[in-house]
Amino acid sequence: MIVPMKKVLLLALKSDQESALNQLRELGVMEVVSETVCDTADRAAQNSRLTALDRLIGSLNSRKVDDDEQNEMPAVDDLLEYALQLASEHEETSRKLETLRKEYSELEPWGEYDPARIKMLKEQGIWVILCESSLEQFNALADLLPENTALEKLSEIQGMCRFAVVSTQEVCEVAQFEVPSAARPLSAVQRDIKEVEAKLSDQENKFDLLHGKLKELKRLRGALASEVELLTVRDGLNDCGEIVALRGFVPVPSVSKLQKAADQNAWAVICSDPEAGEAVPVLLEPPKWVKPILPLFQFLGIAPGYDEFDMSPGMLIFFSIFFSMIINDGGYAVVMLLASVIAAVALRKNRKAAMPCRLALILSFCASVWGICSGAYFGTETSWLQLKFLASGADQTAHLQLICFVLALVHLSLGHCWRLINASGKLEIIGYLGWIPILLLDFMVVLSLLVFPGMPIPTWAFIAGGTGLAMVLVGGVDWRDVGAICNFPFDLIGSFTDTLSYVRLFAVGMSGTYMAQSFNNMGMDLWHISPWLIPVALLVILFGHTLNVALAFMSVLVHGVRLNTLEFSNHAGIRWGGQAFKPLKKFE
Repeated sequence: MIVPMKKVLLLALKSDQESALNQLRELGVMEVVSETVCDTADRAAQNSRLTALDRLIGSLNSRKVDDDEQNEMPAVDDLLEYALQLASEHEETSRKLETLRKEYSELEPWGEYDPARIKMLKEQGIWVILCESSLEQFNALADLLPENTALEKLSEIQGMCRFAVVSTQEVCEVAQFEVPSAARPLSAVQRDIKEVEAKLSDQENKFDLLHGKLKELKRLRGALASEVELLTVRDGLNDCGEIVALRGFVPVPSVSKLQKAADQNAWAVICSDPEAGEAVPVLLEPPKWVKPILPLFQFLGIAPGYDEFDMSPGMLIFFSIFFSMIINDGGYAVVMLLASVIAAVALRKNRKAAMPCRLALILSFCASVWGICSGAYFGTETSWLQLKFLASGADQTAHLQLICFVLALVHLSLGHCWRLINASGKLEIIGYLGWIPILLLDFMVVLSLLVFPGMPIPTWAFIAGGTGLAMVLVGGVDWRDVGAICNFPFDLIGSFTDTLSYVRLFAVGMSGTYMAQSFNNMGMDLWHISPWLIPVALLVILFGHTLNVALAFMSVLVHGVRLNTLEFSNHAGIRWGGQAFKPLKKFE
């Protein structure tokens, strides 16, 4: 269910604002809404530190380092400052090295020379001018120069010529070819580059040592982010002289906690119901058996709107079915189940990993049941415990497609039934229920076209479709809205295409099976060519199955999620426009 919220206005003395914010963070029941946030130096500084720490953690995550015993690391209390200082120095050193290398690349074609000596020769009446031009211009220049002037070609690369002009007088003819003079010799730049590279290498070694403290850095990052959040709330307080005001939302079951804290701290708290159309955060509290689906919502970053309904029970059930049909292999599923059991045992003390592990156990168990019933194991078929309806016979494809479209009929019909929760009158109820017989007609048409080609559509299906159409016209179309009237034919077409789209479960599952069989055949062909190729054949088979599993997981995210969040959601009236409830709370 979606936990009902109360809109809260909290008033406190300005002299007690720090204490009030810390108390609210300890409670962890109120999401504070700041309309305007002023810029303050301490929050900007902490934000900058958080950004730098995020970059550092990202850099450390990308490093492949064996975390041996760390002997030279500072104490954890000083770790954050040490890490940020090292990151700042590393960035500065990297920029300096880039500048030096750019300077070197500009000087390197000219070779080693001393700019100071060129300046000294000029003071003595001898001009040495470094120039760059095309080869044609260089060849033509020799005839244009005055007497007592010499040309010396230094290098020629890709049609460009670098040369020096030496003369006892100033030469105007080469002004267009003259390059800016260097400030120091090439050897000095090389020396600086070696020094900076050595410094950078030392910093890289320190980063490798710091990799062993990545877990502590992530914990410190969470604490710093919590501090930035607190400062943001503080800077968004409404200042009313001697009083400051906070606005936000609190779940109804937690209002009593806030009231108790208000009595103890002399706050004034005003609670009211959210207004219609107001952006209210969403807190989902599904039944205990449904909670494993919540990590999927968090991963996708989606939440239903506050005025919608919680579809997590249906999503857990149908997502498990879709996952199983897309994996479509008992061998893969059993391996996933074993991995899930091992992960659940290994991470049993980690509270954050509990729900993801439970979700993995549910999905892999369902996939194992489906895979065993279909008789497919790593791309091979076996009759052990298989259901003939799913795994064999001339009508195997038709039976699998039939299951897909039955799921479509049930899933989409359930969406319209779910809309009855928020129905405002009898006409809306009639309109919602009218879509179910329309979906039934769509189902029979699809069976006639794809599953059992040529099968006559029974008369009762047309009667049901006509009845449903009449019900929708009476209660499901707003005849005062021209847009709704014009969109209604497209809604009818959409109901048919949505039903048809569930065939993707069959198509993706079978494509994975065929891919596994292809790699198995490739490996066996190598095996038969020569026994010496058996290791290569095993590698081919292993690579093929690994790739197949990776593609299956991608298909689950694309197709399994889509059927729930698009096709079903369109029929259930869910727009996924909600924002998850994020209370101000202390970092743990």
